[in-house]
Amino acid sequence: MNADVPCGPEEACDWAMEHLQAFLHGELTEDQADAFRRHLAACESCLDEADLEAAVSRALQRCNMTVRASSTLRMRIVRLHVES
Repeated sequence: MNADVPCGPEEACDWAMEHLQAFLHGELTEDQADAFRRHLAACESCLDEADLEAAVSRALQRCNMTVRASSTLRMRIVRLHVES
């Protein structure tokens, strides 16, 4: 693992869970992502948690509907911003 990823098993699991969302959203460096993948390959508990979080994330993305404010509300917000 690289310098910013702990080496001990418990610390590595803590690090992996702290960085799980960043991994799922592609926000880790390439080295960190590689270390994360290596940890998941060796740790069934973290792999199960990552699989669950990934499934929840995919479900939320499918449910995410773009909601647009009405033109009246948008104009009111613009006026409030301009007046302040």
